[in-house]
Amino acid sequence: MHRDLSEQHTKGEVLIVEDTPASLKLLSDLLTDAGYSVRQAPNGELALWTAQSRPPELILLDIRMPGIDGFEVCRRLKESPELRQVPVIFLSAQHDTDDKVRGFALGAVDFIAKPFQAEEILARTDAHVRLGRAQHALAQERATLEQRVAERTAELAREIEQRRANEEFMRLSSQVFEATRDAIVVTDPEARIVATNPAFTQISGYTREEVLGRNVTMLHAGEQDAANLGVVVQAMARSGHWSGELLARRKNGETYPGLLSASTLRNAAGEVTNHVALFLDITERKAEQHLIDFLSHHDALTGLPNRLLARQRFEQSLAGARRDGRCVAVMCLDLDRFRSINDSYGHEVGDKALQVVSHFLTDSVREGDIVTRQGGDEFQIVVQDDSQLGATMALAQKILAGLRKELVIDGQQITVTASIGIAVSLTDGDSFDELIRSADTALYRAKETGRDNYAFFTERMDAEIRDKLAIQSQLRGAIARDEFEVHYQPQMCLRSGRLAGAEALLRWNNAVLGRVPPNRFIPLAEEYGLVNSIGDWVLESVCAQIRAWQDQGLGEVKVSVNLAAGQFANDATVPYVENTLRHFGIAPSCLGLEITEGTVMGDPDKAVAALHRLKDIGVSISLDDFGTGYSSLGYLKRFPIDTLKIDKSFVDDVTTSANDAAIALSVISLAHNLNMQVIAEGVETREQVQFLTERGCDEMQGYFFSRPVSAGEFTELLRERRNLFDV
Repeated sequence: MHRDLSEQHTKGEVLIVEDTPASLKLLSDLLTDAGYSVRQAPNGELALWTAQSRPPELILLDIRMPGIDGFEVCRRLKESPELRQVPVIFLSAQHDTDDKVRGFALGAVDFIAKPFQAEEILARTDAHVRLGRAQHALAQERATLEQRVAERTAELAREIEQRRANEEFMRLSSQVFEATRDAIVVTDPEARIVATNPAFTQISGYTREEVLGRNVTMLHAGEQDAANLGVVVQAMARSGHWSGELLARRKNGETYPGLLSASTLRNAAGEVTNHVALFLDITERKAEQHLIDFLSHHDALTGLPNRLLARQRFEQSLAGARRDGRCVAVMCLDLDRFRSINDSYGHEVGDKALQVVSHFLTDSVREGDIVTRQGGDEFQIVVQDDSQLGATMALAQKILAGLRKELVIDGQQITVTASIGIAVSLTDGDSFDELIRSADTALYRAKETGRDNYAFFTERMDAEIRDKLAIQSQLRGAIARDEFEVHYQPQMCLRSGRLAGAEALLRWNNAVLGRVPPNRFIPLAEEYGLVNSIGDWVLESVCAQIRAWQDQGLGEVKVSVNLAAGQFANDATVPYVENTLRHFGIAPSCLGLEITEGTVMGDPDKAVAALHRLKDIGVSISLDDFGTGYSSLGYLKRFPIDTLKIDKSFVDDVTTSANDAAIALSVISLAHNLNMQVIAEGVETREQVQFLTERGCDEMQGYFFSRPVSAGEFTELLRERRNLFDV
């Protein structure tokens, strides 16, 4: 009775549980002035007693209270069948994600942070009271509807069973049959329509004359609901009765949901005389239910999934990632200083900004990725990725760059930036809650380091990825900033001791990163598609230097240049080599190209053709790191190789290890038997020089004679004509 009076004369009855008198009075006055009936409880014990005496429509519950705290009060409320459906909104001065997770797990529907904002209190209270009333009304309506259908079906079945055949049509045309607002269809034993009522015409669009004699299945939606129709037919044949939802089709082709109750009528002999169906159009009720279902799984402002739906989709995404040997990354995104937008432009503009951001995020992710809003200016994104996290990093950069652009909302130009924290299932947890906590931690780190950036939760991964990104960022402009330099390591003839040529080695000195070793930036250049442009620069620099040495009268110096796999796979590389030699007026014999097994492994047939074209030009080919791969002899047989290079790993212990000595000797013998030259790399001691010389190795390079030096220093070596045997 109290609930009825409350709903009739007030906007709703709200119980406020707050141990701070000032906050209790503030909330009470605010809601009372807004038209709510308010009850108060200053502690958890009184709150439970008050709620049990008369359940309210909504409870505003403070978390931090002496005695029984808000979490315990909520748990006891949800244990009570009478109070389980009462929505609970937690009041908290904290912004702890763990509190929110715990609160929602206990059954809370929302959180309101202190200090209170009047508009937020009223908006959230109004939304949850209205939603609760709608759910309550819908449940009552459904129960009433089902009872009505059952009563009317039973009543009609009894009437039809009692009538004789010669009274049937007149009795079916009685006042009840004509006046009911529910569609009634009567068929003969073969399911042909013999009678309908006016409500049938109003609902379906068909007149009685248009359907008489036609099979009742004409009213069904067809393929869209074929399975349900089969269930109805089987139930009618088995038990003579069926009730439930069915999809029907109107005369204009529109489909609509209905609540059907169908029964079979039999005469005294047990023979089927008719089938009777009552059909209620529940389109509006379904729409209301859909709205309630949507709001229970989505954010009302943006339409994005809420935490409940995000958790379900995360579990599906994680299961799929595990099957495919992949991982799942969770991003927590927070708009930087968003409160200032609300303060400067108002909450309406702030809400529109959140809607624009949500659309941008949805458009930015790939199909299958999940974007959710957790309230305020906080969003979460779930991404499937591989262990390198390339897609995750690309998405984070795309989002940060896109949000930096000014938004125009109601004629106002608004600048928004974001901070992103990222956690990965491989290292940071397997559950949704664990990854959210880890990503939140990373988010705080991103804000601490200046905002408008992102951070990974795992320190090691974060450092590695940032280092990689820093190299990538600087590498893109390195040529334009003239940061590369070619160094030359002399290659010495072991028979004469004279300088036979050099190997060109790329060096990078960046103003931000300092000197970056080639083994760090060359693989990244290949990964990010920069190796072709860098390789072209090296080739041009080397050819220009060879030309300069010739112009200075220092002779035709032969220089070997390393080819990366990305260059070798490029069809334009061979023509570019030829054009560059022609441009600088360099004899092809002055240029050597060094390849590794990995360079040609991707497409050996294509590699054979390219190498033969280079040989036709007159360029010599060296196979670097010989013996470290797994198919070297096969390559030697197929490829036009001029020179084999003995890897430093075999040279290091050539004078102390019988195995390394045997390998070096085998390479030398194999190369000479195939009419190839041999160069030993990494020669650092006189004993190594003596060993290689005595075994017939043709050339060497290494620290024993010289480290890689700049072009200027190498020019001095050419002028000095220093001999290996003078060292």
